[in-house]
Amino acid sequence: MTAFWSKNQRLKMLHLAFARVVTLCFLCCAGPGGSVAAASELRFLTVEEPPTNYLENGEVVGTSVDLVRELARLLDETIDIELLPPARAILVANTTANRVLFTAALTEARKAQGYHAIGPVITRKHVLYARKGRNLQLAKLGDLITQNLTVSGTDGDWRSAYLKERGVVVETTTEHLLNLKKLMVNRTDLWISSDIEAPPILAEAGVDRSEIEEVLVIRTAPSYILVSNGTAPEVLRRWRAAFRAMSSDQDFLDQVTSKWSRKLGMDFGYDRGTGFFVKSGGDSASRS
Repeated sequence: MTAFWSKNQRLKMLHLAFARVVTLCFLCCAGPGGSVAAASELRFLTVEEPPTNYLENGEVVGTSVDLVRELARLLDETIDIELLPPARAILVANTTANRVLFTAALTEARKAQGYHAIGPVITRKHVLYARKGRNLQLAKLGDLITQNLTVSGTDGDWRSAYLKERGVVVETTTEHLLNLKKLMVNRTDLWISSDIEAPPILAEAGVDRSEIEEVLVIRTAPSYILVSNGTAPEVLRRWRAAFRAMSSDQDFLDQVTSKWSRKLGMDFGYDRGTGFFVKSGGDSASRS
């Protein structure tokens, strides 16, 4: 009988210890008031797309990177930003909660996938460029099809998908730089980029701005920080509140726009409704 009760006592003690471990784990994961806080679970994903996000001397930098790091500072969060191939970054964000993807357009397809937007962080004029001297006459996207023109685009980029959906032949690679190079050696007729992306990519490739020309504007559109489907609403609320606070901090905005205007040779502005934008006539690189 004594042995029997000793065994029962040992089992009760094991059950009690297990309950304490479960309680401790819950408390470690909980925020104020005992609610589970998912902010520490966020994984930040970006791609090589200067000047919003790119690798420089082994560090992820860019206009959007500066904004994301400032949001983390306001929230007292420590973050690690991963730079991945576009298709990989999008696949991870499409299929997993608590993923933050930037800088990205909020397309209808992404809305349907349950993405939540923070921003906008930048507004760009998306353009088809050709080599100077091609004298292509394009008034609409249908002209690309009737003239049998091909476009260099990037894997996972909404612009590549947008053009393909409309019957345009798009040859994709993993890098914007490779797409420009394909244009310059006549492997494609056109290159899809933007007024803000193109200048730093041209500089990296050693291509003078005068060697290409704008032939058709696809659209002017904002881009965002996207938060994947399934992320806790409280996490989204906190980051959106931080974005509103940051967008009202004129000292910070003046510093960051001045920094990137000097670095890129463009006259940048920032507005809460557009994020970063190039002021009218502000691309000094294109005038030089």
